[in-house]
Amino acid sequence: METNHITQIVLNALSLTNESRPSTHQIPLTDTTVLFGQNGHLDSMALVALLMDIEDALQEQSIDVSLSDEKAMSMSRSPFKDIPSISQYIHDVIAAQA
Repeated sequence: METNHITQIVLNALSLTNESRPSTHQIPLTDTTVLFGQNGHLDSMALVALLMDIEDALQEQSIDVSLSDEKAMSMSRSPFKDIPSISQYIHDVIAAQA
């Protein structure tokens, strides 16, 4: 799966997240927006919910992955920091399964 397609899935999942947030707490959908970690827009519970939405979207395309596994959580640089890092991480996970 191409990274730009994965990025669109991530953006769609973030749009779903924004639907449940007040207008004053919307997550900007840009490559530079910090999603998780220092100055991030998501706490750990919101991150898990986002990852579940992404996994569901991938599963609809017959791609079964777990994104919130111990490996991801123990990486020295979080793969969930921003949209490009999440997209690249998902691409790597899918490629490793192929």
